[in-house]
Amino acid sequence: MARSKKQEGQSGAPPSSGNGKLPITQYTGINATGTKTVLVSALLEVTGQVRFGDGTDIATTITEKDTVLGPNGSVEKAIWAGTKRRGVDRRTIHEFRNQLGWDSKECYVGNLCMECPICWLYGFTGTTQQAQINARSRVLYATSVSLEDTSRCLNRHSRNQVDEKSQTTAGAAGIHEEEMVIAGTHFPVYTSLIHVLDWEIGVFAHAFLENLNANRYSAASRAQGGMRFVEHNNEPVLVVDESSHGVFPLSAPKLAGWETDFRKAVELFVPTQNSPISLLPFQAQLQKQGFAVESGQTKLAAKGGGIELTIEVQENALVVHQGSDELMNRYYGSQALGYLRQKQVEAQKKLADSSWRSQFQTEAKGYAQAIQGKGAGTESAGSPGADSNVAGDESNKEESSGGDE
Repeated sequence: MARSKKQEGQSGAPPSSGNGKLPITQYTGINATGTKTVLVSALLEVTGQVRFGDGTDIATTITEKDTVLGPNGSVEKAIWAGTKRRGVDRRTIHEFRNQLGWDSKECYVGNLCMECPICWLYGFTGTTQQAQINARSRVLYATSVSLEDTSRCLNRHSRNQVDEKSQTTAGAAGIHEEEMVIAGTHFPVYTSLIHVLDWEIGVFAHAFLENLNANRYSAASRAQGGMRFVEHNNEPVLVVDESSHGVFPLSAPKLAGWETDFRKAVELFVPTQNSPISLLPFQAQLQKQGFAVESGQTKLAAKGGGIELTIEVQENALVVHQGSDELMNRYYGSQALGYLRQKQVEAQKKLADSSWRSQFQTEAKGYAQAIQGKGAGTESAGSPGADSNVAGDESNKEESSGGDE
């Protein structure tokens, strides 16, 4: 597997200096050097019945849907809001943290501890004796739009609401209907991890992979649900892009919201029908951008405007250089899955290490004090200029609403 040459946490600068005159961090990427930006793109398939709640309409619990505009008119599609996935992931990471021996101090939206790894990765808003402070989330969830339109992917089912005392459906119980997303529906999902260290990638990877394994994505997941990676040629349709510079010459495989063709969706994520990876699609793209391209079976060189890019195939991965600088790595299928699994193990080791936990908390408290010292009002922690959500805002309200969404 291709590897970035940068090592996380190696700042080469004293802890008292850093971006925005705030302390450089080593245990979290909040203000660290040597961080990465990672884009995770996947095509998921519903395996049972799922519902992403949008309220109740005349005794029917409905799933969220919206009108999508396309070149041939509008189409209605099922919606899987990024906030719904985020809420499930965050709770799963809290469980992961607690199982590994972390301090069991209460931490939830509305009463965030401001000291644990989840707070510093997923963001928090809190008030101390000196000031109100906040940290921006560095994990960004895009809302997913179903590949199939609602005429194909939604169905209604009657459900019995049994009174457990009398074992009847009389009175306040009775029968109600639920609008379900049926098996075989596909959702392209996209997640961006901004300025993160390896263990931070790992806690997200744990939530993403284990929530798929445990059928936790959907409302009422205790009784229904189920998703998996779409498979193509016995490989998961999964792409992970990693960059130490935050620069991605190859665009993430984003599917148009109006698209309904499953074959086109898979082709967007998979660069070739067979192994090894074909460089022909990238050759065509770069030529359209005005580059002069020379391409072999495993390496492509593109020159233009004083820029020289090379794309090299390594196993089931791509490495992109600009001159001598490694700009990005792209992993496909099993290589992408292996990347996430390795980071998951890294997170487990970090969070289970009592010495690391103590050092992390010391750093977090010191960084919070540095934020407070900047002056009155709400101060912001995080990468300068990052446009991210803050815990406690609309992106996190679903966590305090109950249920399984």
